[in-house]
Amino acid sequence: MSAAEDLIRHYDALQSRWKVSDRIADYARLVVPTGNSVEAFHRWFHLKEAYSHQLLARLLKDADWVPDGQFAILDPFSGSGTTLVSALSISEEYAVIPRVLGIERNPFLREVGHAKAAGMQQGPTLARRVRAALPGLELLYQKAQETAWSTPSATLNNRKFFTAEHLQSILALRIAIEQIDNGAVVSLLRVCLAASVEAAGKLRRDGRALRHQPRWEPKHPKAVFDANVTRVLEDLDSRAESMSSRGAINVLGDARAAHLHAGRRKFDWIVFSPPYPNNIDYTEVYKTEAWALGLWDDPAAMRAQRLSTIRSHPSVRFPELYTYVQCPYADEVGALLDPLLNAIPDDRYRRGRLQIVKGYADDMLRVFDACRRVINANGRLAYVVGNSVHGTKEGSFVIAADLVLARIAELTGWKVEEIRVARKLSRRSFDSEHLRESVVILRPA
Repeated sequence: MSAAEDLIRHYDALQSRWKVSDRIADYARLVVPTGNSVEAFHRWFHLKEAYSHQLLARLLKDADWVPDGQFAILDPFSGSGTTLVSALSISEEYAVIPRVLGIERNPFLREVGHAKAAGMQQGPTLARRVRAALPGLELLYQKAQETAWSTPSATLNNRKFFTAEHLQSILALRIAIEQIDNGAVVSLLRVCLAASVEAAGKLRRDGRALRHQPRWEPKHPKAVFDANVTRVLEDLDSRAESMSSRGAINVLGDARAAHLHAGRRKFDWIVFSPPYPNNIDYTEVYKTEAWALGLWDDPAAMRAQRLSTIRSHPSVRFPELYTYVQCPYADEVGALLDPLLNAIPDDRYRRGRLQIVKGYADDMLRVFDACRRVINANGRLAYVVGNSVHGTKEGSFVIAADLVLARIAELTGWKVEEIRVARKLSRRSFDSEHLRESVVILRPA
């Protein structure tokens, strides 16, 4: 039997352990950002990798779970804040007290989620503060335009991507915003600026990388920024004064240490979508926004950010350190990963792929262990993950992340309640029933 055939048998055996359901009709549009680009607050910054703002409500509905008194939810990969904003909306619908914690490793995305949650919670009060700051911001911007600002970002400095005029405008806006003496207003306006960067240049985020678009006609950053501010104010004004509340925070942290960020607090639901083991480096995908906001001082800081992320990509060479080899269930993890490791072709990409498989499993084992410590006895965890194909046609293999993560979760004290197949994926001529995107439901064992 070939290594590829052995891997398929391995996946089939794993899958037979659990209930696997075809839920494409229910979930296909929910595991992608359906509606987010037009929904209030969610639309402030469009994250192509997000799931729909409607997903959380569907998970609760399918579990027959109704918030009662308090709604405690954790998202250890909070991204642009979809779970946070959705949870606040649900808590208002059921008139319960929200307790929502988001954790995000990427400082730019953390700031986006933080601003959205603050907007939901402060509403018209924040709108008044923003309006009060705008005349002063305009003066600060005009003054900042008189100084030639610089950035260490090679991407922003590349004239194929951004003209000198547009780069100067972006940097002047950032300098002006940073001089405002109100943290919540500053954060919100920085998100408006970040949401202007793509339209102001010739780089498109396609979900996998940044692509040069030479035929694009960039818009002036200040014009896009002003339109973004108008949109944000519309959403803040749509909130009634009585809706303003507290209960959601978004912290810069590490999902592998979720229990440390949560402290002794227990959660009813943990919902997240981790980076998929598909070679996509999200530090790279959102680097232009991060550089525009001045979140890194030099390329070394950006590299350090990469090294701090989940090992789902080979953009940097991570240290060969795997904690699972010393854990009580090291043999079980080895048995889970060996068929996958054996199926990796012996070519120039082998080392990087070995690191992805072992590093990703190692990191996610720590995530599930951390989450297990902060879930209520009758709580649930739901994760969204996509499987991916690697290699050429002759040496292709699937990393079935939904199954691998389900088994890792079992080892850390979870019971797999159901694997809901949400979407079938395609890759040229490659076809496999394991090439899919799934929503996996766990309970504490």
